[in-house]
Amino acid sequence: MEETIVDVLESVSKGMRVVDVSGKDIGTVEQIVPPNEKAEVFEEAVAASQQDLITLGLNSLFGREPKVPELMARRLFHAGYIKIDARGFWASDSYAAADAITRVEEGNVYLNLTRHELAAQV
Repeated sequence: MEETIVDVLESVSKGMRVVDVSGKDIGTVEQIVPPNEKAEVFEEAVAASQQDLITLGLNSLFGREPKVPELMARRLFHAGYIKIDARGFWASDSYAAADAITRVEEGNVYLNLTRHELAAQV
C-alpha cells in the first residue's frame, strides 16, 4: 500500500534529523504543517487585500510562516511541509514540501533534494 503525503507527514516528529539526497545532515524538523484544503481561500484573501510594501516587508521578516516568496508559499500550503532548523550558526532555516520527503525511518527524514536544491526552491 502506497503512503499518502498526509501519512508521510504524520510519521514525522519535531526534532527528527533531516538528511538530504546526498546523505548530508541539514538540520532538524522544527515544524510540521499538513496540506491545507483551504489554501485557495487564503490565496484569494491575500490577493484581494491591498497591502502596502511596509506591511509586506514586516510580514516577511516577522510575520506568517512560511517565510518564502508567494509562489513557494502557495506550493507549501497545498502540499504540506516541514520547516527545517538548519545546522550551523549562520545557516538559515528552510522548508521542504511534503512531496520532497522520500522516506522517514530510524528517526530521520530523508529528502529527494540536496541542501542547495532546497534553498534554490525559494
